[in-house]
Amino acid sequence: MLGLCTACGSYKAVRPDAPLAVVAEAQNNAIRYQAADGSRISAIYVNSNSPMTVELRQGSTVEKLTQTHSMTKTTEYRNASTIWQLQDGFATLTRGGKTVVFTEIIE
Repeated sequence: MLGLCTACGSYKAVRPDAPLAVVAEAQNNAIRYQAADGSRISAIYVNSNSPMTVELRQGSTVEKLTQTHSMTKTTEYRNASTIWQLQDGFATLTRGGKTVVFTEIIE
């Protein structure tokens, strides 16, 4: 199963109900999210880095954050100005004192 999942690039594509711990085993995992206001963001989780990182892509902006901690149901990434908190099926972006909740787009 691992070979098949590696070829498709995402455990979520093959196993959308897989818990985050299983998704984290893939080397790179791209997930798209949408906020209630319609804005979208893509997150590229780079699990081969140590510590793990995420690249947030919104429009032409790319921002790299480093994982600061991971618990059973929450993983947090941050840099000097942004916090990205990942939970099952959604993520919260905090930047410049503003917090936006993004829901995972299931494709």
